Amino acid sequence: MAPHISYPGVYIEEIPSGMKKIRFVPTSITGIVGSFVKGPLNVAKRVKSWKECTHIFGELNKKHLASYSVKQFFDNGGTTLWVVRTQPQISPTAPALIQGVHALAKVQSLNIVVIPETHQLETRAASIVYREAISLAEQHQAMYILDPPYQGRNSMPSAKMTSWVARQKTLGHSQVVIYAPSVQVRDPRTAKHTTRIPASGTIAGLWARIDHTRGVWKAPAGTEATLRKVQSLERQMTTQEMEGLTNKNINALRRLPSNNIVTWGSRTLSSDPEWKYIPVRRMALFIESSVQRGTQWVVFEPNNEALWANIRQSVENFLQGLFRKGAFAGSKPAEAYFVKCGHDTMSANDRQIGKVNIIIGFAPLKPAEFMILTIQQEAQALGKS
Repeated sequence: MAPHISYPGVYIEEIPSGMKKIRFVPTSITGIVGSFVKGPLNVAKRVKSWKECTHIFGELNKKHLASYSVKQFFDNGGTTLWVVRTQPQISPTAPALIQGVHALAKVQSLNIVVIPETHQLETRAASIVYREAISLAEQHQAMYILDPPYQGRNSMPSAKMTSWVARQKTLGHSQVVIYAPSVQVRDPRTAKHTTRIPASGTIAGLWARIDHTRGVWKAPAGTEATLRKVQSLERQMTTQEMEGLTNKNINALRRLPSNNIVTWGSRTLSSDPEWKYIPVRRMALFIESSVQRGTQWVVFEPNNEALWANIRQSVENFLQGLFRKGAFAGSKPAEAYFVKCGHDTMSANDRQIGKVNIIIGFAPLKPAEFMILTIQQEAQALGKS
């Protein structure tokens, strides 16, 4: 209805659009499980800064490696962290960490999982925690930055790590990544000493920083992927050692001639060549999560051609926004992405029972072949209102 005009002026009547906007979901909300000096047990608490974390969970403590990982997360650019404090023990145990993982699973939105104290477990105990962490990552469409178990007082040498990874069949997952070696960070209370910690918290912060400055589609590696507040690496690997790690999809850390310490790889542990690279896998998870969340409204709509047209337009607008940001390969939209939703994606039975299948193709920056995603939503079944 037009507004009643009682005096001169300019009037604009806002007419609601049938188009539903798909918003970008977060990409770097991180969850960490580990022991801390204080704080509630097995309850996920969100913190937005190192200072806020210390109020709840206490200061740095060498008996609690997770505290150093949290500080590294924020030092390297992380902004949102869910922290779960596990049952305090003399040393970490698999049951305590698993209980913490179950507490973290209750968080609604999660993109990255780190459990740095698996670095202090023996191989068999660590494997139990890894299985639970991978399940959590699958549940939340998240990535798990895995820290390998210890070998005595040191991390695994590169040759032993490659053979260990090759034996761990359950770790060959597109949502699991490993970085090596461990990093040395300075304890701010002692100017002369450093503490060796696993790299996961540092890497999670780096991912968050690259996501913010470049986008989730940018590989978090190379000269701009500098690790902040890292004094040194546990050891400087040779070119041959780094090649050996890369061949097993383990991402090496290295010190450049400029003295900067950077990540020198961007691979998942998957043997599937489609999901070989971290930015490709994370980009797919980001698109899936955004579209799934942004099309939940279809549950209230009849499963007909009008609905399919609205879905296609909404998803195309979302992908066009990414294209403009440089997220895809290709010089024009037709070379960068496509969306299908209609008779060519749904059977007669799908339409009858209310299943809506959305097929999305996109060309990641590397490799440039199209990746295909299928997303399913529930609409009203035919004959229902």
